Amino acid sequence: MQWIERIDDRAAAIVASLTAALPARIIKRSLLPFDQHAPGELDAGVVMVVSDGESQYSQNLGMTAKSGKHAILLICHLQVAETTEPLAIELAEMALLEEIKAWLRTGVPGMSFDIDVAQHSRQLEHPYGWVVVKINAIPPKTNIY
Repeated sequence: MQWIERIDDRAAAIVASLTAALPARIIKRSLLPFDQHAPGELDAGVVMVVSDGESQYSQNLGMTAKSGKHAILLICHLQVAETTEPLAIELAEMALLEEIKAWLRTGVPGMSFDIDVAQHSRQLEHPYGWVVVKINAIPPKTNIY
């Protein structure tokens, strides 16, 4: 499988794949504050795809500035009803995180992923919540059986 070389093409492929894999969620390429989402979007859960740079390029001859590790942040905003207990936002965050992990396991053609860290709001901002998942897009892995 051919590596998607351009970082903007990788981001576009990730957005397309996330949109297909998480149809109940709102997927965006722009990082917006909570109050700038359209009504109802926070109830559905918003996943914003943000590039965080590249590193660890190949040092092989002819591979200058190719096959690097592309760091990507999936920054998610959610909201639950104000009348719920704080646990409700944590459960909503965990459900979204599990959807993202399932998507990561299915992959995107032209790249593989590793997950660096996942964090969530720890119920601190109820009824609002957030999840941040740092992933790395890397050249496709090949399996030999």
